[in-house]
Amino acid sequence: MKIILLIAILIILLFAISLYFVFFALRRREFNPAVIPKSEKDKTENRMIIKKNAEAFKERVERLPECEICSITSKDGLKLVAEFRKAESHRYAILVHGYKGSRKEMRNLATVYSDWGFNTLLPDNRAHGESGGKWIGMGWLDKDDIIQWINWITDIDKNAEIILHGISMGAATVMMVSGESLPGNVKVIVEDCGYTSVWDIFADELKAIYHIPPFPILYIFSFLSSIIAGYSPRKASSIGMLGKSSVPMLFIHGSDDSFVGTYMLSLCYEAKRNGEKEKLSVKGAGHGESYLVDPELYFSRVKTFLSRFLTSPL
Repeated sequence: MKIILLIAILIILLFAISLYFVFFALRRREFNPAVIPKSEKDKTENRMIIKKNAEAFKERVERLPECEICSITSKDGLKLVAEFRKAESHRYAILVHGYKGSRKEMRNLATVYSDWGFNTLLPDNRAHGESGGKWIGMGWLDKDDIIQWINWITDIDKNAEIILHGISMGAATVMMVSGESLPGNVKVIVEDCGYTSVWDIFADELKAIYHIPPFPILYIFSFLSSIIAGYSPRKASSIGMLGKSSVPMLFIHGSDDSFVGTYMLSLCYEAKRNGEKEKLSVKGAGHGESYLVDPELYFSRVKTFLSRFLTSPL
């Protein structure tokens, strides 16, 4: 009887811990940057370079033209909000932010795409910024929202040439959406430091931050997430969707990324079997820092890759 009672208590405890992690990881709330581990090199060698380039981007962002705030409704009834800056062209860049951030994070990239003559659309992902929702989609739910935004663009411009560019969770989002049935208007996808799957990134973080193995917590977490948040991390895979993708794609990752491990760059790259692809590893860059560590290399590679698939080169 005591053994049965102990087993019951253990099961209840494991479910309670897993439920805590569901709310901690997926419930809408402000992001705590302290949860991102930094490599020693990330802490020291590139700090001044990143600070200098970030200041330069800040000045450029201040010169961006006024944006239009627009909104759509997701398939499950959420209000999704984005900022849109119009340009006199048929080129559009949808810039997708990362985990527990907001569209403001993507304004740096918007300055570059604006200089290249793109209309820019910066969405707040569900459960982020001004968009509705209680549960973070980790890219899996967001992929359907991005399709809604693509349709929004093609409704206003049938001749639109659309680029998807995401960082971190935004990169996972654009990889996941790449395997969906997309209109021919979507010409290129750029993913920057995206993860192989929601399962893999949570397994890595459980180990790195809490020193907990995936079994049994992550298995229970996945079960509870499917009920509470509407999807299972076991099914939410960038790798799986990349196997269905034929859209040209540029894969980028920092060599010193200790949050979304650099090893995921090769796994994601190899998973894409159809369509043009290239990859870039930026030496000395931590998570989401590639364009700040070496903006010249970063944007020259993006520009060259995009130019191959647009009606006219940039």
